[in-house]
Amino acid sequence: MKPLEGIKVVDFTQAHAGSLATMILADFGAEVIKIERAGVGDMARYWVPMKDGNSAYYTYLNRGKKSIGLNASTDEGREIIFKLLEDADILCENFKYGSMERMGLSYEEVKKVNPNIIYASLNGFGQTGPMKNVIGLDLQLQAMSGFMDRTGFPDGPPTKAGPAMGDQLSGTYMAAAINLALIHKKKTGEGQRIDISILDSLFSILEAAPMTYCLKGDVPMRVGNSYPSISPYDTLKTKDGYVSVGISTDRQWEKFCDALGMDDLKADERYKTNESRGIYYESGLKDALEAVTSKMSKFEIERILREARLACGAVYTVSEAMESDQIKARNMLVTVEDKALGEVTIPGTVIKMSETPGGFDEGAPMLGEHTEHYLKNLGYTDEQVKALIEDKIIEIA
Repeated sequence: MKPLEGIKVVDFTQAHAGSLATMILADFGAEVIKIERAGVGDMARYWVPMKDGNSAYYTYLNRGKKSIGLNASTDEGREIIFKLLEDADILCENFKYGSMERMGLSYEEVKKVNPNIIYASLNGFGQTGPMKNVIGLDLQLQAMSGFMDRTGFPDGPPTKAGPAMGDQLSGTYMAAAINLALIHKKKTGEGQRIDISILDSLFSILEAAPMTYCLKGDVPMRVGNSYPSISPYDTLKTKDGYVSVGISTDRQWEKFCDALGMDDLKADERYKTNESRGIYYESGLKDALEAVTSKMSKFEIERILREARLACGAVYTVSEAMESDQIKARNMLVTVEDKALGEVTIPGTVIKMSETPGGFDEGAPMLGEHTEHYLKNLGYTDEQVKALIEDKIIEIA
């Protein structure tokens, strides 16, 4: 039995961040009923990669969920939603600030039909503060959080992290917050409002930078792939790409030099200590290291340094990561049958639990695939369902 079996989620999320949160809930057994705009659906349905007009991006984020196609801006649509919410445990949404209120689905209104609901909201700037009305996507939020200024090389421009870091991180925080709220509800019977901001989430992972500024008044510079406290801690050129190394102690430095046959560097007094290696790293040591590593392949260096029990890793391409034995052993690629795409391989469940493992065995729902099922459960007759379809209140796949 999965830990969230029996938990009912009415899910208004779309795109990436919020859908990731409810994906995690679905992976662990929650019944996630996705409310999608009739005739349009989640915007992620139109995101590449596509196959025959269907999105694998959407499938990944919405595997194992149910879909109701519904026009929530109508009185009839809201009536259906409130009926669904009467016995729901959780409502999730990641619209821009004020959208749920405009649809008549504010926290206060929902509590009238379900006083103990857990009402979880996620958006760029959160539900409070002077910028709560501002629209911000992952790129802008990486920029405004200070995260982008910490990413890249000292002589280059501030750089976005490749994937949608803010969306992924905030969605994970949202799932964690919902589970904390479920624990509180089990203890007290009380629901509550959850407010997650993508800006907050990105700001939370600046590590020592805010403390450095508070304590010393210094604004840390970008350091590329290196790390000021440890040297060498960097990616080094190889003849076919790059390899990352992390040498944390002076003893490890000696082993590193021995493994790669760098006797001259081992004997050089300038590089005897971690502090001195940091001082001379950019003014000579890095070039000396790459003079050696650039003559070897990245996987050759990875093998040699692992045999020496040193921290290292080739810089894998996406395809190389997907083919790696470790990713396969951890079940991080799962092939499922998707109604739109057919057989498709998508990332697996990150959270590993011995007694209540998560997982999924089906892809994403078609738009409106479960509309009729849920309306019948709510007591709607065939004639009423037909009338709602004709009035474009609902959509059935």
